[in-house]
Amino acid sequence: MAKATEAPAGSAPSAPTNFTFSPSLAPFKLSLQAYLGAHPTFKGIAVGAFVFNEDGKLLLVQRAAHDSLPLLWEIPGGACDFEDESLLHAVARELWEESALCAKSIDTLVGEGIPFSTRRGTRMCKFSFLTQVEGYDVKLDPNEHQAFLWVTEEEAKAGRCGDVDFLYTFKEQQLAVYEAFEMMKGKATLN
Repeated sequence: MAKATEAPAGSAPSAPTNFTFSPSLAPFKLSLQAYLGAHPTFKGIAVGAFVFNEDGKLLLVQRAAHDSLPLLWEIPGGACDFEDESLLHAVARELWEESALCAKSIDTLVGEGIPFSTRRGTRMCKFSFLTQVEGYDVKLDPNEHQAFLWVTEEEAKAGRCGDVDFLYTFKEQQLAVYEAFEMMKGKATLN
């Protein structure tokens, strides 16, 4: 398990915006305001990035002890901002802010959106995407996450990687992890 490290203050460039995306993701090329206008059931949107390294291992990050859902594990992601050019730009921004990984391409949606309510009762939906990155040098923001793991499918299902036992933030996150591994297997058979 790797612990959070932080880039020196003021040295981090802004989130990269030169990623590509699959034409199938055009519905997510909308700004948050436009997306919410077309989907009034929700008051906010969250996004996540499933990142697999060259060994086929998935990046999981552990939430900081002082944050909500302390010490639980998830994929990098977070809430879309009204300043994001699109929901896809929010994926790239959240991935960058939480892991310092640069999105090269956002390939496909994993599953369907997962509706949820915040602690304050705000109705939201989370969309997560298979995302290719440039390099795998993870640097966490310790205000949000305190450790990361690269896990195999077997480790993801066992909730154990090496000597680290981990629990997911939500059952839906756990099931989405399993689905992402299945999707990656499907992509491997096509290549």
